Amino acid sequence: MIELKVVIMNLTNSKRMNKVFRLLVIIILTPTFCFSQESSTDRIKLNEVIVEFKESINQKDSIRFKKLFFQDKVLFTGIMSKESEMSIKENYPEFEGIAVSDHVKFITDICNSEKKQEEKFYNINIETDRVISSISFDYSFYSDDKMIQWGHEKWNLVYADDLWLITDVKYSIRFPDIEEFPFEKRSDK
Repeated sequence: MIELKVVIMNLTNSKRMNKVFRLLVIIILTPTFCFSQESSTDRIKLNEVIVEFKESINQKDSIRFKKLFFQDKVLFTGIMSKESEMSIKENYPEFEGIAVSDHVKFITDICNSEKKQEEKFYNINIETDRVISSISFDYSFYSDDKMIQWGHEKWNLVYADDLWLITDVKYSIRFPDIEEFPFEKRSDK
């Protein structure tokens, strides 16, 4: 009888311990799960920004494009690689190798061009803490299906009014005829 009582007590303690263990697991994992869910939702929304950016260029839709930005004029800063810069300096010694513009001028130039324009993205990396984010990637830019430049690009974003909005854009510039494009086989040669 005493042995049965000990077994029942151990079983009861085991069940209690099991409940306590389950409760602890729930307490520990719930914030992680919630954070992971939020982060997943943010990543989906940030990927939507990428799609909107690309499609608004392809469709030459300036209204759609401008809605992606935090302010009326968001800075675009491009820095050429030394190799690409030197290829221009041969004919223009004063050339600086820096392109400073903004998103309005960028999309206006695209919309005013009669040529098809397209930007392709590779190796996309998204970092977020649900308040600010950065998206970085390798890119190639095409005009009439001919690659005119490639490089690395980075956007900083903020979450405001339930939207992820781009606050600035930085990118490197490399000419494909000067520096070989490493991300996919080119079909425009």
